[in-house]
Amino acid sequence: MRRLPQWLLWISLAVHVPIAVVAGVTSQRPHYDLDNYYDIGTKPGRPYVDFVVEFPVGTVEAFRTVAHLAGDRARFGVALVTLNFVADVAIAAALGWGCGIEAAACYALIVIPIVDLFFLRLDLWSTAFATLGVAGWRRGRPSLAAIAFGLGAAFKLWPLTFLPLLLIPVNARRRATPIATAIATGMVILGGWLWVAGPSGLYQVLTFRGARGWEIESTVGAVWMLVDQSSARVEAGAWRIGTTIGPISILLFALGAIFSLWLVWRGARTRHLGAGWAGGISALLVLSALLSPQFAAWLAPAGGVAWADGDRRITVLTTLAVFLTNLVWKSFNPLVHGAMGPLAMLLARNLLLAAIAFDVARLVGRASPGRVNATV
Repeated sequence: MRRLPQWLLWISLAVHVPIAVVAGVTSQRPHYDLDNYYDIGTKPGRPYVDFVVEFPVGTVEAFRTVAHLAGDRARFGVALVTLNFVADVAIAAALGWGCGIEAAACYALIVIPIVDLFFLRLDLWSTAFATLGVAGWRRGRPSLAAIAFGLGAAFKLWPLTFLPLLLIPVNARRRATPIATAIATGMVILGGWLWVAGPSGLYQVLTFRGARGWEIESTVGAVWMLVDQSSARVEAGAWRIGTTIGPISILLFALGAIFSLWLVWRGARTRHLGAGWAGGISALLVLSALLSPQFAAWLAPAGGVAWADGDRRITVLTTLAVFLTNLVWKSFNPLVHGAMGPLAMLLARNLLLAAIAFDVARLVGRASPGRVNATV
């Protein structure tokens, strides 16, 4: 029984391999997202200035570098799938290093139904850095955590919600070094972003290229789909419905980020870090105007950390949220045509995310803060 987690980890990762191979073959064919990534990587001019981009600077520069090295669209797709597979393994490795084999095995098992989607998107990159940061913090290396969170935010902004970990002393030691490291890393990344994009770059990312509608899988978008589907359309690379404006998207992101920051901080202070991660990301997603299915990658490692923390209920709820997201994604075409079955699953998934955030807030709010000890 002691070796069961090891076998579960290796078997689960072995399942990931043929899925990655199939994804590599699929990536060479026409594919909306990969075509968009390649277009960003090869389009002449200055990103954010000469053409709008919805991704942070790290992602954009990665696209442009990989596209240049690949030379054509087919090799570009294979290269991205390869990088995603490396990130997938890196997530499992970081969880094993920071939280134990059981955490790594939980993650590898949880994502099996949906990892084919992850291999054809880019969210595993930011998730790998965020997981490395959490693992580094758990191992008593807060400066490593600071750098990892900053690098993760260069690809997607959500790893910034883990910055409160740097304020928590490990083994009763409070040091200014990790905070200074985080500030330095952030200044370098932000400075590079402003140099490439100018002041409009961050606005383009936060408003999803200035989209004027709610993504149909978001909390508001799903309810709108239930009431009136006449305004559904493709806008800024996603199916959207209804109307909104950029400042509302930014306000919702800010509200979700504040709640997420508190949940992560409080979860770590009360030794429920995995629960804080799950609740924080759930809150961020519930309050977002865009809730693409690949965002489940941000949530999946939290299930493994929660298992290591002894919060098995949170692991089960996180697993269910990822699985429901997979079902919604696999039935996306009927969903956009108004089928009630997929819409019911979507509404159930969104309600579950809200329930996770609420449950975690209650858990960490009632728990007593304790001394945080590094795992060495």
